[in-house]
Amino acid sequence: MVGAVLVSHGDLAKGIVSSASMLVPQIDQLASLTLWPDDNPDEFQKKLEGAVKEVDTGDGVFILADMLGGTPANRSMYFLGDKVRMLTGLSLPMLYSFLNIREESTDIAMIAKDVMEEAKEAMVDVNEMLNKSKIENGGAS
Repeated sequence: MVGAVLVSHGDLAKGIVSSASMLVPQIDQLASLTLWPDDNPDEFQKKLEGAVKEVDTGDGVFILADMLGGTPANRSMYFLGDKVRMLTGLSLPMLYSFLNIREESTDIAMIAKDVMEEAKEAMVDVNEMLNKSKIENGGAS
């Protein structure tokens, strides 16, 4: 099974893992790592190396980062390769999709593609959706 390490500024990564555990009670091969303003980026990178090794059982690892260009993602780039892939824009729908998709496949490229598609679909302007629904239903509430 493919593992994952969530990385973020502050407690976002830990919070998403906590929330995901409400949806998926048993989560294996998952770690989270947070970066705080006073943290040393080199020490963060060393901790990240350990976390990647901890969740990797041979099928590979995804690093799910909060945002492209931030220190957690930048330091994650040192580990990218055939068996380590990073996606940015960390969210609960992204992690939930990943946890479900990895149960079906160990194909890193396919997992990345499917997780990105599902994470994008999870972003909804609900007002726009409701307005479109009203129009399609002839204005009825």
